[in-house]
Order: sequence, then structure tokens, then C-alpha cells
Amino acid sequence: MRTSVNSCLFCLATMIAGTCSPTLYAQGLIFNLPQDGTGVEYEGEIAYTTVRPDLAEGKETITKARELSIKSVGRENAEWDGQVQPCRWIEIKVNTGNAGEAGIDPGPVGSRIYKVLVPESKILNASSDNNGIPNIMLPIVKGYRRSGEAQVRPISAEAIAFYPTICQLMNYPDPQVVSASETPQTKAANMSFNSQHLLGKIVIERPESRSTNEAHFWVSEEVPFGLARWEVTVTREQKESTATRDNFQEVSTTTSTMSVRKVLPVAESELIIPR
Repeated sequence: MRTSVNSCLFCLATMIAGTCSPTLYAQGLIFNLPQDGTGVEYEGEIAYTTVRPDLAEGKETITKARELSIKSVGRENAEWDGQVQPCRWIEIKVNTGNAGEAGIDPGPVGSRIYKVLVPESKILNASSDNNGIPNIMLPIVKGYRRSGEAQVRPISAEAIAFYPTICQLMNYPDPQVVSASETPQTKAANMSFNSQHLLGKIVIERPESRSTNEAHFWVSEEVPFGLARWEVTVTREQKESTATRDNFQEVSTTTSTMSVRKVLPVAESELIIPR
């Protein structure tokens, strides 16, 4: 039932809190709701570095190009959490693969697209809503997805998480303000975006593993959905469960840098919903 969404999210947040440092994370990619029919495109790369003692360099790094778009592609009133309320169709597309002259080649599995109907009241630039429910995922009324060349399928879940499939960002509830006004470097030609430069960090630790997510991100009211640029580093470490914390050893690092390539004054849906 949709009326159980808030309680489910609160329970999930409580479980996460038991395995994390004192901060909770939230969904992270969407900070505002633009005019319907608009959107934004991003361009950048993601690099995966794995510790490899068998190699002379000790590490192996694989770098892929990445494109991401977010669009508002329709409005309708729908019931969510026991109330009929304004909702927005949001479409998110991610392509990851090798860069070439014709663009990114995502191969058979490197492309993902999501089309979800989201209550407008749940688009929050905050770590929790007015009822104290942590903003850990994006609640949805309904939605559809397609991975690679597969068929379009309905999303059965009542919310979607952006990390780690869509992006490496989490939403950091107590970020440090690096600069209240800054213009980040982006891929957008002849455009600049006055932004707030923030630094966030999340540490998730268990007896045998630790993951540290650290991000610089630039939030701007001049960009649809709010982000002008982000740079994220996710470091994963392991140890024996009975060993002390100073025995953690790095096993992998994921780094991602993305920035606005184009603001879309007219945005249309790409995902055709099956009837």
C-alpha cells in the first residue's frame, strides 16, 4: 500500500543508521523541481580502481565515459500516502561505456533509463521532510525502467535509490559549505552557473568492511533539478571481522566527475510505456 511508504522509509533509515556513522544519507541527485518540459544533460567519467597485488603497479584502473540526463516529462494528479496530490513524471537516463567519435558506446548493458511518477511534495532539498522522515530514497507512485536492450518493465518498488546504479552521490545531511557563491567548471558551452559549493562525507562501517563516500558538489538554482557539477570518491576497505580498526586495508576506489553539458529548454520523453 502506498500509505505505508513513509513508515517503510523510516524503518529503512533506522536500519542504515545502525550501520553508519552518526549521519544518515539521502537520495542526493535532485534538489529542485523545474518547470515541466525542461531538463538537463551531464557529461563526465567514472573510474574504478582495484588493488591488485599480482600486478607490478599494485592497482588496476578502468575508466569509462558517462552521460546522464534528467527530464520533467509530464504532470498528473495521483494518490500517494492516502492523498491525491500533484505529481511529476521524471525521466532519468544513464549511459556508461567507451567514448568514441560517435559518442558513448554503452554496449548491451551500459544504458539504463527510468521513468517515474514522483509526488511533487517529495522533491526536497533537505535530509528529511517536515515529519522527520529521512530523505533516503525518491518515493514513486509508479514507474518503468529499461536496462540495456531489454524490454521496458514496471518498477515494483515504492521508491528508487540513485546510489550506486544511477550516480555515486548520496545526499549529505550536514555538508560543509566550501563557498556560498562559486562558478564551477562545466561542459556547457558559453554558460556559467552561480552555485553553492558543498562538501559532504558519509562513512558506512561494519566489523569486516568500511566504505567512505566523499563528494564535492555545486548546487545552483540556475540548473534544472539543481546540480551544476559533482566530484565523488568512494573508498572501500576490508579487514578480518575480529581485527582492530587500524587493520582496514583499501581494496577499491571509485571516482566520478560529472558536470552540466546542456540545459534543455524543451525536454521530451524517450521511454515508451507499454500499454
